[in-house]
Amino acid sequence: MTFVIATALLLYVGCGGTGVNTAPPATTKTDAKDDRGPQIVAEYLKRDAAPYRKNRVRFTITEEGEQPKVYEIESSRKQAGDETTTFTQIVSPAEDSGLGSLTLEAKDKKTVVVTYAASRGEFRETDTRKMFFGGLTAGELLGEWYKFDYKFLGEKDVAGVKVFEVEGKLKQGEDSIASRITVLFRSDNYLPVGLHMFGNNDQEIRVYKTTKIAGEPGREYSARIEVESLVYKSHIIIERLTNEFPAKMDDAMFVREKLKETVKK
Repeated sequence: MTFVIATALLLYVGCGGTGVNTAPPATTKTDAKDDRGPQIVAEYLKRDAAPYRKNRVRFTITEEGEQPKVYEIESSRKQAGDETTTFTQIVSPAEDSGLGSLTLEAKDKKTVVVTYAASRGEFRETDTRKMFFGGLTAGELLGEWYKFDYKFLGEKDVAGVKVFEVEGKLKQGEDSIASRITVLFRSDNYLPVGLHMFGNNDQEIRVYKTTKIAGEPGREYSARIEVESLVYKSHIIIERLTNEFPAKMDDAMFVREKLKETVKK
């Protein structure tokens, strides 16, 4: 099995409170000049940033007509300036353990996802449009926020929680499976609680929803996310089992040679 899963949950990490229903209630009218969209996204990314992060995540994928498949991964992320490097490895099931990827993100550069083919003794690079679990792509799991221009649509009350609704439209010259997204961010901690993705013909292709929350104040995160892949008719449950912020991690974890050490021969 070829495995690349990039930084799990960067697209859709966390919200405060319990899960919310993302069905669209009436939106509060706002001044057309009140465009806080870019500021809301920037605030979310600032709060999400950390020099080091380590997670263990479980994916449960149910595709139409098939039994659920369950994978657990460990993901270690390093952020330094405008560069983010993530090492991700399958830890379960046993037959796939050791398979992993290294994702390299840098400002004004295309994101590169690197794997190691032990049978050929070579590294392989893929772009973020490649599809993996249940039809999800590396790009949407990474959360390529920089590819979109944002507009503030208004405020909503969702299950007693005040949220900001933001629309993102793909920038000219950027590449993504989504031409448009709409995101609900909590007003108290700026964490996303719902996301809808639309393809080039404006057909809805994904729905993300938080159903469980964990974490301390200031570090809340989504402990459980449910994804409906409408095109591939799959249902994906993403559970973050651990969420750690080490003061320091071994930099040797974030180089290509680490893949050679962990991939089974």
